[in-house]
Amino acid sequence: MKKIHCYHFVLVCALMLPSASGFPIVHHYYVTFPASQVLEWTEETLMSTLTAGNHEDVSEAANVRQHYMSAAWWPIQNFFRDKLQIIQGRQLLLHPEPITPPMIIATRDCQAGSCWQVRQAFIIPELRNRLDFNVLVVTADPSHESPFLIQTLEMGVTDY
Repeated sequence: MKKIHCYHFVLVCALMLPSASGFPIVHHYYVTFPASQVLEWTEETLMSTLTAGNHEDVSEAANVRQHYMSAAWWPIQNFFRDKLQIIQGRQLLLHPEPITPPMIIATRDCQAGSCWQVRQAFIIPELRNRLDFNVLVVTADPSHESPFLIQTLEMGVTDY
């Protein structure tokens, strides 16, 4: 009988230790979102990203970046770095146009919530480029101003 009480005491102490020692306790939030909300958010985010050069206010352009995790931002950054001389040299204002509707390819549970694999294509007439996006959209932390984040992004660029 004493052994059971000792094990019970050790278990209770172990469960209390993280909160007593100041370690954060991670809570996962599983909120369900309608597919239409995920698709609308994804298209709006990609559109605002592609028109980021048109934002007159620097903080407006910086707001676009907060919708991406760092790994997802690299392809966007590389694309604009490659096109920067053309855009500035011709003083272009980009007007991206969606040529396919956003489509959810897969829905699954990720580590911290739900996630959706979304595909969509755009053209940028000023650059004569077609951009095919494949993004992984995940639920954001409730403290984030947006309900979603783009965790990964693959981008195919073709000239037309």
